[in-house]
Amino acid sequence: MNRLLLGAVGVITMVTSATAADLPARPYAKAPPYVAPILTWTGFYVGGQGGGGWGRSNEIYFNAPNTAAFVGTQTYDTSGGFAGGVVGYNWQSGAFVVGLEGDYHWADISGRSAVINVGPPNLGDTYYTKLRSFGDIKGRLGYAAGPALFFVSGGAAVGDIQHRYDAALNGGAANNFVTNDTRWGYTVGAGLEYMFAPNWSAKVEYNYIDLGKSTIRYSPTIATLRSEWDDTFHTVKAGINYHFNWGGPVVAKY
Repeated sequence: MNRLLLGAVGVITMVTSATAADLPARPYAKAPPYVAPILTWTGFYVGGQGGGGWGRSNEIYFNAPNTAAFVGTQTYDTSGGFAGGVVGYNWQSGAFVVGLEGDYHWADISGRSAVINVGPPNLGDTYYTKLRSFGDIKGRLGYAAGPALFFVSGGAAVGDIQHRYDAALNGGAANNFVTNDTRWGYTVGAGLEYMFAPNWSAKVEYNYIDLGKSTIRYSPTIATLRSEWDDTFHTVKAGINYHFNWGGPVVAKY
């Protein structure tokens, strides 16, 4: 019995070996190459941003020069914070990126002058400036280095700005004057944006904003009874953008 079993096993082994020898060799399957997507800045994006601002409010009073007792013309500082949103579109060609962007912010950037009337009984009169909101429509020109985008920007700026003369003891509230203006001006700036995840980028940006001149008239008939403000601001913002990449398909490299 054992001899018969060993013989059967030997026959099966010989048949299996012969059959395997007749089969073609298994082809070698090479692993597919790694496909790495090429990052693109082309496409629409939206985001949120916020930061801080500071500036100067240069006021000129036209009816009288400054004296030791009366400082009608003054320059004073403004500062505060802001938060808002942004929408834009980028076109990328090689390493260069061109874009168009618009943003708007709610702001509380304000400042008050020193005392205007130095001696009694008028001690306490001041000027006041507050930037309540602002935005811009600007072009961007950038250079992409991997996931980093270095850019400069410039365009039109707009702001809702308030100026006040607070009479304090010089007639009290009956002698207060307020003007609220929507002022157009210009902005220039520069920044860095970094694509930290697919479709997501973070940025920091500096902008200089000039909103032109605003006026308070203290008399409807006397032209020189007025103050004129020239307001400039510096802003530093940080934000996060989401990119839709609708400008075209992502190209792959091997």
